Amino acid sequence: MKLFEYEAKEFLKGNQIPVPEGSVCENEDEAKKAFNYFGGNAVFKAQVLAGGRGKAGGILFPKNSQDAGEMGKRLLGMEIKGEPVKKILVEKTLDIEKEYYLGIVIDRAQECPLLMFSSEGGMEIEILAKEKPESIKKIWINPFLGLKEYQLRYILKEAEIPPEHHDPMIRIAIALFNTYWEMDGELIEINPLVITKDKKVFAADAKFNIDNNALYRQTKVPKRIPETVEERAAAGSLGFVSLDGDIGIMCNGAGLAMSTMDQLFLLGGKPANFLDGKDTIFTGGFKKGLDFILENKKVKVVLINIFTGGGRCDVIAKDIVETIQEMEKQKNLDIPIVATLHGRNEEEGRKILSQCKSPHLYQILEIEDAVNMAVNLGARTR
Repeated sequence: MKLFEYEAKEFLKGNQIPVPEGSVCENEDEAKKAFNYFGGNAVFKAQVLAGGRGKAGGILFPKNSQDAGEMGKRLLGMEIKGEPVKKILVEKTLDIEKEYYLGIVIDRAQECPLLMFSSEGGMEIEILAKEKPESIKKIWINPFLGLKEYQLRYILKEAEIPPEHHDPMIRIAIALFNTYWEMDGELIEINPLVITKDKKVFAADAKFNIDNNALYRQTKVPKRIPETVEERAAAGSLGFVSLDGDIGIMCNGAGLAMSTMDQLFLLGGKPANFLDGKDTIFTGGFKKGLDFILENKKVKVVLINIFTGGGRCDVIAKDIVETIQEMEKQKNLDIPIVATLHGRNEEEGRKILSQCKSPHLYQILEIEDAVNMAVNLGARTR
């Protein structure tokens, strides 16, 4: 689960990490009042879960009260990467002297948390890792021992951080790890972590992702109605990630979905999504999954790849046929669907698909041929 910036900062603040004074606003009048409260020195930050809001115009600096009203209205009326802005965070501006990066993620290869620190704050860590990998200092944290002060002093000295800043940065780093660990974090970062001209340290921005599988025990995590396609799919027990291609994918398993995407790329296709239907695909989940895929108007063809041992191919085949027939009846299906079934009761499932007379359904027996068919059909409709 991704948290909005203002939500992440509440957790940081609760663990004694300094954050700028701010106010969450839902309309232009509230934004204007907050701007005036901060004496005309405030930044307006769109609250969205998508990245790159700065480049998209989601961070603004009003010069006066009139500006504040207009900019508040502008932000609350915009979308960033398809996500509508419903709230803005108005924060008192900081007189920044230096920016740093501080973050913690799971290193799956080492099977432990990884802390990363860089004196090149304000840049995305992926860009930093590519362009200036030497600037990133790393600590692999033993989960049984936790993050130790001496480890932090070593990388701060290595990064040539002035000694007078060591103690506050160490306190913040340890508090950040404790927040991450106690809240079952997947990723937590402060970017930038800033030092102001009066030598104070603040978390100027924050990102915090919490493991969905641990939400049942994280009672402090804010409850909200699922809005993004990923959130709504997760609420329906489907694993969904939007991508930038035009071939929709539906599989029953994360590994199968990944290998299907790999095969698509090898044959020149680009997936529009990752969709793991899990076991729900055999209990009415196909219709839900297809609806999520077709929300993306760029999708030119849908590829269904089922490989099962427990679930039955005839059950999913019947669901596929009934869903397609219902959509055709309502005249809201205008793209081809390629399906390939393997596993338990596959002969019965294939027979059901072959008896369907829909012009939109293509049954292909072999997985490689099905992927190739999807790529070719997608190319024809571009």
